[in-house]
Amino acid sequence: MMRYLFFVAAVLFSLTISGPAKAHPHVWADIRVQVEFNDEGLVTGLRQTWLFDDFYSAFVIGGGVGQAALDAVLAENMSSLREYDYFTRILSGEARIDDAKAEDASSRIVDKRLEMSFWLALPEPLSVADLPMRYAVYDPSYYIEMVHAEAPGAVTLVNAPKNCTSELKQPNPDAEQVILAASLDNTQKAPTGLGQYFAEEVTVKCG
Repeated sequence: MMRYLFFVAAVLFSLTISGPAKAHPHVWADIRVQVEFNDEGLVTGLRQTWLFDDFYSAFVIGGGVGQAALDAVLAENMSSLREYDYFTRILSGEARIDDAKAEDASSRIVDKRLEMSFWLALPEPLSVADLPMRYAVYDPSYYIEMVHAEAPGAVTLVNAPKNCTSELKQPNPDAEQVILAASLDNTQKAPTGLGQYFAEEVTVKCG
C-alpha cells in the first residue's frame, strides 16, 4: 500500500462500506491543467488542480475541518507525492522529463469537495516547436482514477504562441488490464504501473 494520506484515507473510507469494495479505482478526481509558457514561447510548467469525489471528500472533511488542518494534510501529501513524481509523467518527444518541482500548493473545500492545487515547474523551460510535449496525470496503482474535468478549460495553454495547440487522447486499456483492475478490492495492491493504461494523455505542440 502506498504510504501517502490520500491512500490511507481512501482505504479507511472503503472499509466502512458494507462488504469488500471490488474493482479499482476506489477514489476519483477531476483535474484541470494549465500549461504555462514564458515570453520566449517555452513551456515552464503545469499548474494542476485536483478535485476529489463527493464520497472521499466527505470522509476526509468529516464534520468540517479548518484551513490549518487542510494545510497540514496538504503538506504531508505533497511531501509523499514527490516520490511518485506528483502523479505526473511529462515527455518531450519520447524522452521523459524528470525532476519537476512542485511549488505554491494550496487546498480548499469547493462545494463540499476537497480541492488541491499546485504548480509543477519543469527543471528548465521546454521548447515544443520541434518535438511535442506530452503529459499524463495518473495514480500508478489506479487506486485513484484521475481524468480531466468534463468542462471547458480542463486543459488550457497560458501565454502560448498563437500556433500552439493541445489534444487530449483517451486511454485504451486492453481486456487483460480491465479484468485485472476489476478483480482488485480495496485491500489489494495493483501491479506497479497499472494506472498508466487508464491515463488520459495530452499532447502540446507549436507550429
